[in-house]
Amino acid sequence: MDDALYEKIIDECSKYNCGNVHLHNFGEPLLDKNLAKRVRYAKQKGIKRVAIFSNGSLLTADKANELVDAGLDRIKVSFDGATQEEFERIRPPLKFDIIIENIKELVRIRNLKKSQLKIKVACCSTSDKSETIRSLENCVDGFSFGKIHNWTDTGMDHAEKSAIRKPCSRVWRTFTVLSSGKAALCCLDYEGQVILGDLNTASISEIWNDESYRKIRLLHKTAQQDQIVICKSCTKSFW
Repeated sequence: MDDALYEKIIDECSKYNCGNVHLHNFGEPLLDKNLAKRVRYAKQKGIKRVAIFSNGSLLTADKANELVDAGLDRIKVSFDGATQEEFERIRPPLKFDIIIENIKELVRIRNLKKSQLKIKVACCSTSDKSETIRSLENCVDGFSFGKIHNWTDTGMDHAEKSAIRKPCSRVWRTFTVLSSGKAALCCLDYEGQVILGDLNTASISEIWNDESYRKIRLLHKTAQQDQIVICKSCTKSFW
């Protein structure tokens, strides 16, 4: 995404007092050479919390210093596996020891600079939660252990979860922008199967209040998610 489009989006987020901006979706944010610049711009515009989600492999000391200095508020590092063997089996070609050291170095830099950055570890697949915690205890600010679901299209049996389908809160509380500037249905729609607008030609407000977005919300309110291609087999609303 070019700077002009990014700044347009942040300016509108600022105008409407958006509380959270996450500079990632399913990609690795540390691949963006302008990430620290983007964080700084968002903070200068008054965004309360600017966050990223990373696998930690590119979290060098230089990157850590840049992000802390830019004012990053939160980072979650994906860390699946209680042991080196399990981690490297789940997340090849990443190396367990390198990710551990990268996280610890970020913590050291954060503490040295007296930053308010919150550093957490997110786990979905791990055989032993307590062992995962021991790997980084007294280091990070917390752990989150999420449930695994089908990420919209693997056909998990709905009956395993619930006979009642619930509205997904994402269509009321989040707004997902792809790197192209197009607004996707939600963060799980990383390939843009359901595009609700284009920020190259429209504003967030126009897209958010458009008839197509209102129709999506109505389908969720009336348990008709089967009519939405990205939602029909997603199990998130059955938890």
